[in-house]
Amino acid sequence: CNEAFSPEGVKLLREEKDYWVVKVHCTACNQPAGVAIVGVEYESSDGGRERGELPAPVPSYGSARSRAVFSSRREEEKFSNMQPISEDEVIDAHKFFNELSSNWMDFLPKRGAK
Repeated sequence: CNEAFSPEGVKLLREEKDYWVVKVHCTACNQPAGVAIVGVEYESSDGGRERGELPAPVPSYGSARSRAVFSSRREEEKFSNMQPISEDEVIDAHKFFNELSSNWMDFLPKRGAK
């Protein structure tokens, strides 16, 4: 439909220590855009999980975003201080996914595997 994607069209599917899996769809026409793997880094190695704290993503840019773009308070706390994804990062991700072989899911860590 040629509409720009909005934050409301991004849903967190899975959260792991080093990455998140998100599902993206167009909120204008409701067409699915796919699933993306987003790498994340935290200030400490455990991200505060052992203390039951919400991990703070690094770097923190302090750019407040409108509450309306988040589907929950938890999501807002996770994403609100993160820098927006740059055009270069989108292009890099596109190139990465285009170069994956048909067995790309074999390279994802299995849930519960260590």
